[in-house]
Amino acid sequence: MMLYLVALFATFGLAQDKPPKSPKTPHPLPAPGGTMPGFFNAGGNGDIQERKTAVDSNVSVKLCVAEGELKINGWARDEVRVFVKNGREFHMKALEKSAESGKVNWLWVGNVAEGRPGPGSDCLAGQTIEIDAPIGSSFDLSGRAARTSVDSIKKVKVKILQGVISLRNISGGINAYTSQGDVMVENSGGAIALESTTGNIIAIEVNPGQIGELLRAKTNSGAITLQKVSHRQIEASSISGSLNFDGKFLAGGIYNFRTSNGSIRLSIPPSSSCVIRATYGYGAFQSDFPLKVLTEDVTQGAKTITAKLGEGGATVSLVTSSGSIGIKRSGGAIP
Repeated sequence: MMLYLVALFATFGLAQDKPPKSPKTPHPLPAPGGTMPGFFNAGGNGDIQERKTAVDSNVSVKLCVAEGELKINGWARDEVRVFVKNGREFHMKALEKSAESGKVNWLWVGNVAEGRPGPGSDCLAGQTIEIDAPIGSSFDLSGRAARTSVDSIKKVKVKILQGVISLRNISGGINAYTSQGDVMVENSGGAIALESTTGNIIAIEVNPGQIGELLRAKTNSGAITLQKVSHRQIEASSISGSLNFDGKFLAGGIYNFRTSNGSIRLSIPPSSSCVIRATYGYGAFQSDFPLKVLTEDVTQGAKTITAKLGEGGATVSLVTSSGSIGIKRSGGAIP
């Protein structure tokens, strides 16, 4: 699957970062060296900081990152460990403790901000920032310029101004936003909201945790690719970019795909059952399937076709102002 994912990144121009790896224990200290271009360098001589604290297995962690390459990994320990190379001094503060276990269930991680007034003064910064936390943990993360990867925790909320976001094995829900960068999600579940101002979005093998949970993907300038998505409610929109869906339309599902300037491509199995409402301006509508046309409306600059496939079990809306719409059989090609 990761080989296929790398191919998708190459196809749609995404940054081809290596997938995050779970840290080894004990963690080997990295060799001294310079920083990555554009990232924070406090010491420049391989300065290392490492702190850890015991926590509840379902701890919530709040932090912000001013600059750096951030990696968060879940592990089978009831403790949070933070490792920073070439960065600001930081500390960990317990905001709340569990009445049952007495362990920290709400933790703040931030910069020791004495003498550093101004916005972002309490944020972590460094060449490399690695955090290990319990698999059942949740993270609330904000940042300025941070290349972010999160693997194998329960839930994550991340909002950064600049940087790629890569999320894997997040079981309980995702809310991810970057102003400049791509967003990639794999093998995750729950309600999922993905947004980028200037970047592509890819979601592969994701599913709802509860009935009715929504997957929403939005970008102003970029492509959206959804593959093997099991949510019955999907909203995908781009102002300037293509939309690509490869999967099944589930009975009772509501699927909305919209782009102002780009194509829409669906790859679905022959057994699909849905009612399709396709609206397009400058472009064309093509289908591998014999559709039963219910209505066909033509207005100035737009054409709308409503058609039925199979028993019509799902509702699918496809809208593009300038681009084509194509429906093909899974594994097939649109002529």
